Amino acid sequence: MTVATPRSGFDLEYYLNRTAGEKTPGGYYLNAAQQGEPDGRWFGKGAEALGLRDGQVVTKKPYLAAYNMIDPQTGERLPGRAPGSYAKFAEILQRKLEAEPHATQERYLQLEREAAQETRRSPVYTDITIAHNKSVSVLHASFREQARRARLAGDGEREALWRAREERVQEILQEANHAALEWMQEQAGFTRTGYHGSRVDGVEPGRWARALPVVTTWLQGTNRDGEPHDHSHNVIARMALSEDGVWRAVDTMALRQQLGAMAGIVESRVYSALAREFGVKVRKREDGRGHEIDGIAQETLDAYSTRAHTVTQTQAAPATARRRHPAMCRSRSSRRPWPGCRPAAAPGPARI
Repeated sequence: MTVATPRSGFDLEYYLNRTAGEKTPGGYYLNAAQQGEPDGRWFGKGAEALGLRDGQVVTKKPYLAAYNMIDPQTGERLPGRAPGSYAKFAEILQRKLEAEPHATQERYLQLEREAAQETRRSPVYTDITIAHNKSVSVLHASFREQARRARLAGDGEREALWRAREERVQEILQEANHAALEWMQEQAGFTRTGYHGSRVDGVEPGRWARALPVVTTWLQGTNRDGEPHDHSHNVIARMALSEDGVWRAVDTMALRQQLGAMAGIVESRVYSALAREFGVKVRKREDGRGHEIDGIAQETLDAYSTRAHTVTQTQAAPATARRRHPAMCRSRSSRRPWPGCRPAAAPGPARI
């Protein structure tokens, strides 16, 4: 089942770093991250207002400028309230990374969250990640593997054939994601102004206004364990261009209300394109949760889903058997502790 999930984010450099390639488990062709993920692409009428056309490849300088409320063309501050403390967050994260130079990608994300908690600031963006069905990822990876085998066999013509097919699947995923973003822009392109916490005579005093979003989209082909896992990070800037020319905060609640629709748009478009161009057929999953490509055995899907199994087993464990995050335990220090929190140790004798 295609899934769309939101996440507030702080570190803009993460997506740029992924396009450079990294050493993770898996073969060169099987593992997309080893080759470097595809370049990010711009999307959104807000981005176009900044001179960044739809589909244009993301480069570092205008990318960092746009998300920090600076016009990439003129270098001037955009009208509106800019997010603060980014430099402070970057400094905290940099110190943590310097202390752990060999941190894994998963540890990197943990350090990012720690730095964000210490910085105590508004997120720079909302990342709506659209994750494709595992069978789509396995099919895509198999095309890379076929290209690898053809190369080793010295069959240049066959290698070119499989490379072209792999690139076409990549474009299908990009096109489906683009259609979902167009829906999001139309249905959730709003900012909120005024106070929305209560009603006056039955009417909210705050108002909604149409807004033009700034988005970059980053297609990635692996998960943190190096397994095939096609997904797109849609990084929506905190501020959008409102009708009066002022940049205001995006209504993230409106974004979240469109997650199901976005996932449905992507899944239907991906399956129809794969069926049309490669003749694949789709079967209903035995658990009823969506569909998978027919002909790919469940054992194969399971072999490339070890991370999902680990998460599922953790969730299935009794609450008392799982450790709560220390911050959650501290928040209950004066009340009945959460299940899974270790009781605080009795204070020892004072040292003089």
